[in-house]
Amino acid sequence: KLELTPQNVLWPPRAIAIRRAWCAMSALFDFQGLLVVMLLTICTCSYLRPRLGTYIHPKADGFFGMFGRFAVIGDRLSPFVSGFCIVLAMSTVFVR
Repeated sequence: KLELTPQNVLWPPRAIAIRRAWCAMSALFDFQGLLVVMLLTICTCSYLRPRLGTYIHPKADGFFGMFGRFAVIGDRLSPFVSGFCIVLAMSTVFVR
């Protein structure tokens, strides 16, 4: 198990392994992962808005209002969102 101690921090290979273990926890530590999460949220909210209109409303306040705004972005910018989906898919398949 990797622990954060002064000996591990001062010894560079051990510190690099600790940093890699911390960064492997979430997709949000990577910019491309953050873009994928945002894009999937926009697409999901756009799809669910006609079905769950009472919960995903763009003028709502707070947490559900954020999902409503994502749905509006997906509805109004659907050609760009679909193009970005294709670009991100190609990037994930061929670059990663």
